[in-house]
This record gives sequence, structure tokens and C-alpha cells, in this order.
Amino acid sequence: MKFTSRLVVFITLILLFTASSFAQSSSASLRGEITDPTGAVIPGATVSAKSSSGQTVTVKTNRSGAYELRGLAPGKYLITLNAKGFAEATQDVEITAGKDQKLDMRLQIAVEQQNVVVDEEKPKVDLGPENNAGATVIKGKDLEALSDDPDELQSDLQALAGPAAGPNGGQMYIDGFSGGTLPPKASIREIRINQNPFSAQYDHLGYGRIEIFTKPGTDKFHGQLMFRDSTSALNARNPFAGAQQPDYQTRQFEGNIGGPI
Repeated sequence: MKFTSRLVVFITLILLFTASSFAQSSSASLRGEITDPTGAVIPGATVSAKSSSGQTVTVKTNRSGAYELRGLAPGKYLITLNAKGFAEATQDVEITAGKDQKLDMRLQIAVEQQNVVVDEEKPKVDLGPENNAGATVIKGKDLEALSDDPDELQSDLQALAGPAAGPNGGQMYIDGFSGGTLPPKASIREIRINQNPFSAQYDHLGYGRIEIFTKPGTDKFHGQLMFRDSTSALNARNPFAGAQQPDYQTRQFEGNIGGPI
């Protein structure tokens, strides 16, 4: 009885050892090195082996860029490589039973693609010469901030217009006509400076050109009256002129009226 039991145990051990040896001899491994286009190793790359049955084995490369896939059953596999900054690479390989195979692969630099979408419904940039960035348009509160004095107003506008082309200097247009007198500020609707300098409707370059547009008439009479007074009594005393100051007084009256004709 004891002999029979020992025989059964001995046969069982032999079968287990044989099965283990067969399993070890039937499996295989795949190892290799992953490099970039310059030949430098790529650590941390992901290496996946997918069998025809759908089973996947995944490992990462070490600091030396090496990898090893163990315990692969014989058959065909799809090897896939992925690494940050590199394009994905794939390669088919056939694993032979009981054989350690080597597969070195090289990854290429990933090329970033950018797509530009043009929406035709969005407003387009107006490239018309009358909308040049160097033009200055004065109206509303900006116009109110200018001086009411005609001489000071004209000097301010000439300073804004800058130097003009040609020996005659800049030109001033009142409602499209040149050679006119600067109207009172109260009757000015809008002032345009250096707009469309290269327009063919002008006889020379438009730098230094001032265009003034007056307000349209109304069905009611309206006007404006101004009085300016300057006297030496209100001026600060000059310490170098002595106790007495020269007497000086200036009074200026201005007005304008508009309405239906």
C-alpha cells in the first residue's frame, strides 16, 4: 500500500515537472531598444504587443531605452510604440516558441498640425484708403474741448495736422471748398485731419489737410454771442517792473446766428 502511494506521488511530480518544462519551452520573449532619429535612446516609451487573439502585453522602456516582453505565446503580434513628442510607430512581428527575439525600433519626431478656419460671416477689415489709421476725426466732446477762439482753434488744428507736403503748406477745406474762413466752433459738426492722403481728388499729398464740416441748418433761428475781456488789473504783478504796471485792456465781441432762409 505504501509502495503504491509513493508511486502515485512520484508520477504526479514527473507530470508537473514535464508540464512546467513544456510551458517554459513553448513561451518566448521579445526585447530591444527604442531610439530617436539621432540614435539617442528614449526612456519611458510605451511598448505594447497585441496578439491575434486580442491579448495585449505592455511595458515601458528603462533609462537605457531598453524593453523586454516576457511570456509571449507563439504567434503573430502587432508591436506599437508611443512616446511623448514622437509619432506613433507600429510593426508586425512573429514570435517563435522557446526563442528570445530582438526588435530595435526608431521613433520619428511628431509634426504638429494647425488648422486655420476662416469664418466668412464675421466682419472683414476695411482696407479702404479713407479708413487709414493715421487719420484724426474730431467731433462731439473732443470738438467741445478745443478752444473757442478762432486763431487758437486754427493753430491747434494746424498742430494736429503736422507738416504738409509742398511749399504752400497745408490746406483747409470748409464743406469741400478750399480758401474759406474758419467758421465759429459752434457751427462745426466734424473735423477730419489727414484722411485719405493719397486721394486723386486733391492736387497734392493730403498730409496737413484739414477738412471741416459744418452743421446743417434748422427750421429755427439759433445763435451764439461771446465776449472776451483781458485787463492788466487781473494780471500778476511783475516784480521787476516796479510798483506801477502799464495799463492794458482788450475786449473782443463775437457772435453767430443761423436759421431758415
